[in-house]
Amino acid sequence: MNKLTLLGTGCPSPSHLRYGPSSLVSYEGTNYLIDAGSGVTQRLSEAGIKPGEIDYFFITHLHSDHIVDLYQLFISGWHTGRETKFKVFGPKGLKSHFDKIFEAYKEELDLRKEWEKRPNVEGLAYEITEINNELKIELDNATIESVKVDHHPVDPAFGYKFILGPKNIIFSGDTRYCEVLEKSSKDADILVHEVFVGLDYDPVRMSSDTIENISDYHTTPEEIGVLASNASVKKLILNHFVPPVFDEDVLVERIAKHFDGEIVVGKDLMQFDI
Repeated sequence: MNKLTLLGTGCPSPSHLRYGPSSLVSYEGTNYLIDAGSGVTQRLSEAGIKPGEIDYFFITHLHSDHIVDLYQLFISGWHTGRETKFKVFGPKGLKSHFDKIFEAYKEELDLRKEWEKRPNVEGLAYEITEINNELKIELDNATIESVKVDHHPVDPAFGYKFILGPKNIIFSGDTRYCEVLEKSSKDADILVHEVFVGLDYDPVRMSSDTIENISDYHTTPEEIGVLASNASVKKLILNHFVPPVFDEDVLVERIAKHFDGEIVVGKDLMQFDI
């Protein structure tokens, strides 16, 4: 069955209800994973998917909360039978980042390979394709396009558009209100968008600039509503909530003042037919 699964809808603040950001598109027998937040392998297990069954990985940007479990996916994919290269697409700098992690674990991995003698050695090869400005690629039965979003000072940062036969799904990644994203989301069947709900000042964890700066490079509920309305999105799915605990009814009300389409407050392990 063709479906979208929200694996993690949280943020860097730990939550047992919302794990780190990650989504799964399953289409015509191929699995595409978007981002690798903390706990994604556990959520995959809960969803009945082995890490070794993921065919392609897409990273939106190099913030730690979006890539922290990438190596875990690499190793657990090998453990669960992956026989082909670990194929990842993401922003410039991703290959260097992963090379360093691979090198840090090389001694342990060499020992494990030698002792465990698993037959699928090919599953320990990896191929990372870096996106400088634009990606448009056909993989199996899907076309995937990168969307350059605005998460400055994190640059580059991307969203992704999945064209799946007559349907299309847009993932915002992390971004401010972004006209490029709005244009790419025109008439989208599903827009999966991050949201900065709001933070209360805590002098133990924050300086006077913290809330302003975090808010500045994310998108507010009101801005999401305007973007979804302008783009005539059919279904808006909210994810990557900052903070992970909030009043859901109030959030929906804030967006609905600007957007009269379907609004879904995403939760981990929610699934949607494509």
